[in-house]
Parts: sequence; C-alpha cells; structure tokens
Amino acid sequence: MRIGVVGLGTMGLPLARHLLAAGHDVVGCDLEPGRVAALGGERATTPAEAADGADAVLFSLPSPTSVEHAVLGPEGARTGASSGALLVDMSTSPPALARRLAVECLELEVLDAPVSGGPRGASDATLTIMVGGTQPAFERARPFLELLGSLVVHVGGHGAGQAAKLCNNLIAGTTMAAVAEACAIAVAEGIEPATLYELLTASTGDSRVLRTRFPLAGVDDAHPSSNGFAPLFALDLIAKDLELALELGEEHALRGAVAAAALAAYREAQRDGLGALDYSAVYRRGESAGGAD
Repeated sequence: MRIGVVGLGTMGLPLARHLLAAGHDVVGCDLEPGRVAALGGERATTPAEAADGADAVLFSLPSPTSVEHAVLGPEGARTGASSGALLVDMSTSPPALARRLAVECLELEVLDAPVSGGPRGASDATLTIMVGGTQPAFERARPFLELLGSLVVHVGGHGAGQAAKLCNNLIAGTTMAAVAEACAIAVAEGIEPATLYELLTASTGDSRVLRTRFPLAGVDDAHPSSNGFAPLFALDLIAKDLELALELGEEHALRGAVAAAALAAYREAQRDGLGALDYSAVYRRGESAGGAD
C-alpha cells in the first residue's frame, strides 16, 4: 500500500517508520528536509505530491490551520489525490473542520483519527486512535491504523473522533492544573515530593496524568519535570485543545467552568514563557513573580 505521511514531527515520524517497517511504500512530506531524511523513505515536497498515487494520506500536524492548508491549499493533498483515496487527519482539530474536509473532498474518503498516548505511544505503537467517518472508510483504514496503536475505535460520523479527543484532553488538561495546585500546597507545607507521589498514586487523587507528569522533579526520571520539563506534549498544545473543547461546548450551549479555569492557568504559564515546555510546567507559572502561584 502506498501511504503519504504529511508532518514528520515527534508524532508523525515514528508513525511513518512503523508503516515503512510493515512493508508499506511510504512517502514523507515535511517543511524540514532533515525529518524526511530521518525517515528514509521517498520524499515529497508538497502534500499534493505526497498524495499523488497514494492509497492513503496521513496528516500529523500541530494546528487546524496547518491541516486545512495541507488538505485544501493550492498544493494541498486534495489536488494530488486520486478519486477514492483515504485522507486521515491524525492531528487534533475542531470537529467542524473534520466535517468541512469531508464535504469539500467528496471524491475522497476522509477520516478524522486523532490519537492519545504522546511520543512514547507513537514510538511504541500503543496509541489510542479515535476515528470519525463512515464505516466503510474506517474498515479500509483499520489495517494500517492497527499498526500504529493498541486501541483503534470507530467513534461515529465525521468529527466524532475529534470530539472524543477534545473530551479526553479537557480531562487531561484540567487534571494537570489541579495536580499542579495540589503539589504547590504540599511543597509549601514541607511534604516530601516522593512521599506525596506515593500517597497520591495509592489514593483517589490518582490518574494517568499524575503517573506520567508529576510536576515535582526527582520522583520519576521518566517524567518531564525530572528532565527540565522537556515536552512530551507541549503546554501550548494543551492550551489550544482546551480552547477548542470550550468552543465545542459553547456550540452546544454547555458551560465549561472547570476547563475555563484550567485554561486561565495555562494562559498565565504561556505569558511566563513556558508554552514550549511540557504542559506539566503549568506548575511553574508565577515563578517570574517570585514564586509558584
């Protein structure tokens, strides 16, 4: 199967490598030529070129704007794809964009298939993949998507995968903001980080966010806080996803007070210059003012 992969960053590159290792003919496309060279497959200079002759084109991009441009732009995949080809957006975007792509690419099969699991999940092929689109298109994509994740679920129609992903990241983002506040209180009270971590992971405050992103350094070498908050998932990205989740709620006249409060914390961290760090760095917001807030 010939598969184009547009976006070879921390997520897209390992996904493309899995497809290449499984014997697929993979064409890589990225603004950074070095990333395509790191893949070792065929190189395309534009999404249209990546889509030319491809059975499927996967997109792993950082923003809805970049997805829109890569699909619908003058050199977008739509202009190069053959009728019936699969376009699979594995980025996190608004459900409305997924539905728009499906409408504007009627000659193609469009799926939204955002993922959860981060760079580790991408590297280990243990991602959770949430798919929106038609059942026949999902069945066509399932064989190669199962090479990339341990759980591949058809959620519903176009946009349903994106909606599920935003629900997930709303929970992850608000949980991390709460963990950061709890850790700040514990530190102020003189509780040792390792002791706090041991207690929380055995109590009702436990969560996957806590177990992978404890914001106090030295407790677990694999956590971003123990590595200068090197990003597994950037703070800028969780802020973007919380904003998208709030907008989706507003479309349904639903209030998101908890998510809005968490987003305010991430916005403060962005103003403090922490946006490129892992989103657990929300713990460090306010440090420039003389201490964690």
